Amino acid sequence: MRNQLKIRKVRFDDIHFIYNIRNDRLTRLSSLNNKKISFKNHKIWFHKNWNSFFYLFLVKDNSAGYVKLKKNNNIFLLNYALHKRYRGKKYSHKMILLLIYKLEQQLKNIHIKAIVKKKNIRSLRNLQSINFRKYYSLYGKIFLKYQTQKK
Repeated sequence: MRNQLKIRKVRFDDIHFIYNIRNDRLTRLSSLNNKKISFKNHKIWFHKNWNSFFYLFLVKDNSAGYVKLKKNNNIFLLNYALHKRYRGKKYSHKMILLLIYKLEQQLKNIHIKAIVKKKNIRSLRNLQSINFRKYYSLYGKIFLKYQTQKK
């Protein structure tokens, strides 16, 4: 199954697929900002991010989700979502591991942070199973980090 799972750089023609995932009811409920996203705002966000650490997750060559890292100094902030057809099958776990593997090939030290709603138990457990560690909790949000250091 592993060779049927892959990530590739997001392309401009992925804009509608990612827009639909971002506005999915469960994605909005799980997100820090619950408000529906207008296509105009999505386009602005997409154009700012599409050429960075922004990957489409594929299952048997079908678009299944996205994973994005926003770099701030030497720390990455994680953002990811899956299409509803692929939820509950541990694909988000595999998607993030593929991203970390790709980063480890390019970078010596990796510092990734994630912010998760306290109520989002699935994401919290998923990230903790990939060795993200809780380091802070505030106003219904849990802050986690993942770190590697190669010598």
